[in-house]
Amino acid sequence: GIMDGGGPKWWGVPYLGYVQRLEDRPYLLLVNQTENMVISNLLFQDAPYYTMKLSNVNNLEIHDISIVNRRTREPSHSFWDLSAFNTDGIDVDGHNVYVHDVDIWNQDDCIAVKDHGSGDSMDRVSSNMTFERIHASGLGLVIGSIGGSTV
Repeated sequence: GIMDGGGPKWWGVPYLGYVQRLEDRPYLLLVNQTENMVISNLLFQDAPYYTMKLSNVNNLEIHDISIVNRRTREPSHSFWDLSAFNTDGIDVDGHNVYVHDVDIWNQDDCIAVKDHGSGDSMDRVSSNMTFERIHASGLGLVIGSIGGSTV
């Protein structure tokens, strides 16, 4: 299946669109507080903002998906493509996460591991995550990308 977020209309005029909307854009897929979930065999394209925001998950597997967030099909991150701001691929926090056999092409973090929840800092630590066979082109794999994170 295909999930198409209609990104270009949310990204607006290159570079000016971000000034107009900032981060006031929807996630393509938002999952919060779930257990025992599998996401597979999907194409996520043209996310308005983060492609996947997966918060406070436990026992999550993601495999055989593609994420494509770009203005052109050029084989590089052109100045034009980079204006699709904050189109993170997979932003995840929680425990027991396995991501494998994934293709990502975006203009920000391909995968970002973050802390979760509130309260004692040890309760917020993301743990036991494995990422393998990831084919990605963007700003890479980021662990604790937000200041003050405990990952």
